[in-house]
Amino acid sequence: MRDVKSMIGGIILLILIATGVFSVLLELTSEFIKLTLWIFQLSLTDFGLPPAIEIIIKSLTFILSYALVGIIFNLIGLFDSNVMKYVYFVISTLIGFALSAVIMFLQEHIIIISWTILGVTIITIITILLLKRRNTLKR
Repeated sequence: MRDVKSMIGGIILLILIATGVFSVLLELTSEFIKLTLWIFQLSLTDFGLPPAIEIIIKSLTFILSYALVGIIFNLIGLFDSNVMKYVYFVISTLIGFALSAVIMFLQEHIIIISWTILGVTIITIITILLLKRRNTLKR
């Protein structure tokens, strides 16, 4: 009986190899490995940020990731599953990268951003003062 099962298994294996099913599986596996390596590289990326900023980013990443993963898995009903730790790793890596990129952008363009905020504030104050003055002149 074991020999018959082995022969049937071998024939099925030969059919699968001949039809190319394994090439699709290898292709999917290679894409998964590429994604995993990219995520690990992303999690180890150093942005050259000051230590205080990195601590803030790590804290925000931790809070946002746990909240997001908890909400998602609570909604789909798999709150205590083993998949959560893998999804948490992916989401925390992406959130950490996004926060670091935003901070880097702000650091690189701080002069432009500060002058823009200052300009908008001055224009807003002038507009409010002109509107108040116009309202007092009408009375």
